[in-house]
Amino acid sequence: MEPTKLQRWIDLVAFLASRRFPVTKEVLWRQLPAYSRGLDGTPQEQASASRMFERDKDELREMGIAIKTAPASARAEPGDGTGYRLSRRLHLPPLRVGEPDPPARDHDGRRPLPGAAVVSPPEAVRALGGLRELATLPGFPLASDAESAFRKLSFDLMPSGWPGSPVRYATSSEAERAAKELSCLFDAVWRRKKLTFSYRAMARPGALDRRVRPYGLLFELGRWYLVGHDERRENVRVFRVGRMSRVRVGRRSPGTPDFDLPDDFDLTDYANRMTWQLGPESKEEEVVAHFDFPCSEWAGRNDHGELVTARDDGSELRRFRVRDRDRFARWALGLAGRARIVEPEQAQDRFREIAAAVARAHGAPAAEPAGSPKGA
Repeated sequence: MEPTKLQRWIDLVAFLASRRFPVTKEVLWRQLPAYSRGLDGTPQEQASASRMFERDKDELREMGIAIKTAPASARAEPGDGTGYRLSRRLHLPPLRVGEPDPPARDHDGRRPLPGAAVVSPPEAVRALGGLRELATLPGFPLASDAESAFRKLSFDLMPSGWPGSPVRYATSSEAERAAKELSCLFDAVWRRKKLTFSYRAMARPGALDRRVRPYGLLFELGRWYLVGHDERRENVRVFRVGRMSRVRVGRRSPGTPDFDLPDDFDLTDYANRMTWQLGPESKEEEVVAHFDFPCSEWAGRNDHGELVTARDDGSELRRFRVRDRDRFARWALGLAGRARIVEPEQAQDRFREIAAAVARAHGAPAAEPAGSPKGA
């Protein structure tokens, strides 16, 4: 039985998501049955498989699944040198149950806008039932992955109205709190009205009153964030909506904006930030870290830092702009000895202090983090 289009899409995305390096077309076709005739079929079958592969890639891109082309690493894959990989900023489109709508077009009417991936109710119920069976199958090596997929699919599809369908839907207390404030926040952003609220910061106990010019809202990893100018600290800050309370929108001159949005403000500059990129601009410093191979390949693929030097052994020096030195040091330590701070000296010393503290906390002897001596 030939795989359906939905099966081909899932197989292609799942295969690319499991690979650390760009994958050549030859490797893809060899591993995915739907395209295997492109390698060993007749000339007509090869041409048909090639057209199907290109069409599947284009349709996935239209749904917002960014399949990138990149040079295939000689260390990773054979082939003609052109590889495919998923964008590190990939967010799968939301699932919707029903019949597909005609694709929306952008303002110039030339290309479809990304939309939801539509599945029929019978397909969704079968998928949930299959995942439930796999999650409870004795000895199945991917049982925990099937359980995780089951929870996510149940959450995204919200199938509580389907007769006989399995349901596991977990509500978030933070999401419920945020929902109460979002109406005020959206209104303030839209009308450019100042906000006041109490905020519980992660680094200090208790709540402090804030007065903010709201510039925009971000939704990342299931949480809402407000980006705005904190008048007390006189700079742009990012606030987690779930830590806000007593939100109030300014009532003076309700039909007149309280502020103008800065010409150089771009909300995307604040998306996908690491924890060590958050904090006052006055504390920002340049930090250089050394990455061993293949961690260096991972760092480059995920746009972590700016390349300074690539060495013959595959390792790299990469430069970062850091506002929280301790959080950056903990992030580097989380790479299991494959990364270390080398500049500036104060950041390198702090990296070693935190590494020694972690070793003591776990009853291990204080040891030098993996890598070359200080100053290397």
